[in-house]
Amino acid sequence: MHWTSEFVLALAWLAVVLSIGSIGLLYWLLRRSAATSVASLFYLVPAVTAVMAYVLFGERLDPVAIAGMVACAAAVFLVNRR
Repeated sequence: MHWTSEFVLALAWLAVVLSIGSIGLLYWLLRRSAATSVASLFYLVPAVTAVMAYVLFGERLDPVAIAGMVACAAAVFLVNRR
């Protein structure tokens, strides 16, 4: 198997930034906030992913998807407000 530089960089990005970095961020958030507040942020992952796909890859966002994103964001806001 021939490993290209693109493959090695993508693998390093996945292993270091997305795996180790995200777990480090999760632990940092858990030390500074309540576990319920941190766990509620996971509901924003699909919405953030959809917006990133829209910006980076030109994916379409229909009104139902946007309404769902707004509903999830509002729910997370209500859970985390003090």
